[in-house]
Amino acid sequence: MAEQCDTALARRLADDGAQIVEVLPAASYEPAHLPGAVNVPLKDMTLAVLAEREVLPDRPTVVYCYDHECDLSSRAAALLDALGYQEVYDYVASKTAWMAAGLPTEGTAPASERAGTLARPVPTCALDATVGELQDSFGDDDVCVVVDESQTVLGVVRRDVLTLPSTTSVLAAMQPAPPSVRPSITAAELARSMEKDGRSYVLVTTSLGRLMGVLVRSDLDGQH
Repeated sequence: MAEQCDTALARRLADDGAQIVEVLPAASYEPAHLPGAVNVPLKDMTLAVLAEREVLPDRPTVVYCYDHECDLSSRAAALLDALGYQEVYDYVASKTAWMAAGLPTEGTAPASERAGTLARPVPTCALDATVGELQDSFGDDDVCVVVDESQTVLGVVRRDVLTLPSTTSVLAAMQPAPPSVRPSITAAELARSMEKDGRSYVLVTTSLGRLMGVLVRSDLDGQH
């Protein structure tokens, strides 16, 4: 029976030489897919096609589709199991989760067009800091990101907090829900979204909320 796997296990299996199979149509595969992935759309998944594309039954095989709501990978994993494949894994969260973790992809869409590549470093501070400790912590973007030990975003403080008493805690001064996007979003999509919402900046974080960097609207000039 096929096993489900998460992003961490899918990555380990890929690093260990497992076969990676995207079961979406070619139009979805070509712009971006997991490194080394073979494209076998579910509608074409026969023993003859699998053999032609050198997806072998005696090697570990990870299948994926678009996201956790897409059932193509689960159906493909069940079919491979029924066809006699010996070690099959269904990467349920699939391509969007891989990209949201900031992991590399291959394809015709350049990585340089995505937020994860464009994001710039941003100053950070701890939740237990005080405003007085932030005097030299702000960069050109006038924002300092509050993070925990794993770099998970807890909030942000703006430069104007420096007008508060120096003993004011970051916890009391921070904004707890700064806007964020995943690294997979394209620059063009993000530029349109920021213009529509009137956002001056956005944090780029993984699907676990871990900070990758910041983008301001001027970073996306010409991306509409």
